Amino acid sequence: MTNEFLLELAWKAREKATIWKSRHKVGCAIETENGSVVEGWNIDGEWATSIHSEVCAIVHLTELKEKGIKVAIAADVESFTPCGACLDWLYQFCTQDAILITQNKRREITEYRLKDLYPAYPKR
Repeated sequence: MTNEFLLELAWKAREKATIWKSRHKVGCAIETENGSVVEGWNIDGEWATSIHSEVCAIVHLTELKEKGIKVAIAADVESFTPCGACLDWLYQFCTQDAILITQNKRREITEYRLKDLYPAYPKR
């Protein structure tokens, strides 16, 4: 699947976001080893119970019992990477060589390898 198509799905997923405090809608699309795609979006909680888009997508990913190989995240901000907690979730449910693609509000694309963003993560 092309990066552009996966990012398009992430932008569409972003529209499902429910925000109250964060001010930023975020969308995520994860491609699996078998070519399936799951989507996620952020959901703000009233207190400290918000769900990030990556975790929302991973919940859907667990239904498939597959590993993610490519993760696209779209947000209307300048630049970003997943937070540490989301990196932890991505490491658990994606391959070690998963590609992470972000696209910001200027539609600039940045590509990473998941393992490069979290180099000290315990090896499985």
